[in-house]
Amino acid sequence: MQSRKELKKQKQKEVKEKTRLQKQIKKENRKKERQLSKQGRTSKKRINEMERYRRVEKRLTQAIIVVVLLLVIVLIYTIYGP
Repeated sequence: MQSRKELKKQKQKEVKEKTRLQKQIKKENRKKERQLSKQGRTSKKRINEMERYRRVEKRLTQAIIVVVLLLVIVLIYTIYGP
């Protein structure tokens, strides 16, 4: 059975290894992106971001239409009202 000190050291080693691997992967990704950008292409995708903007734009457009219709109704009522 391992002592707490040994377990702690082992856990620290695992964390260091994990962070090292993440940094290496990030570095490789940056290198690939730079090569693609030199060629005029990129591999980044912002599909989720664009979908969110489209949904917001659609809701805003609907809200504007509703407000315009309400204004027209109010103007008609004030002009031809009782």
